[in-house]
Amino acid sequence: MPKDTSEVDEEVMEEGCYHLSLLGLTRDQLAVHFETTPERVGSLIASYEAKLKSGKVTPGDFDRAFWDDVKKEAEGDVKLTFLSDKGFHHAWKSELKKLNGAALMSIYESSKDFVNADPNQKFLDYPPPKGYDPLAMDRELKKAVTVIGGLLAEKWDEEKKRA
Repeated sequence: MPKDTSEVDEEVMEEGCYHLSLLGLTRDQLAVHFETTPERVGSLIASYEAKLKSGKVTPGDFDRAFWDDVKKEAEGDVKLTFLSDKGFHHAWKSELKKLNGAALMSIYESSKDFVNADPNQKFLDYPPPKGYDPLAMDRELKKAVTVIGGLLAEKWDEEKKRA
């Protein structure tokens, strides 16, 4: 009988609850996110801890980093692909927020120029096709332009309040 893919795998829930609890989420918060009870979250964490002690699983830096990224994305911090005069880069929105206005404007302009120069730009307003998306990079840059534009607006508002 095939697995129901709408359900989250038990082992994934164990690992997720364990790592996310180490990152500061409470059992109540995890219960809400995983749509279960705090008691079940506790048993999932205990089960994963038992697997760690027995050597059935071994924690790695990749696992911690993966769940940290999941936490950031759940909190609204998005990873962006953008363009600068040195090429393509990836960074979290929270990292870009720390940049000064001039650096943000440079990234914004480079990314926007790239998107605007693309002859396929008109297709970016339509949903991507199933499977392979030949415009994936363009979509990522368009998303970055929107987010960085918002960060620039926030910085502009801060400057106006200080003046």
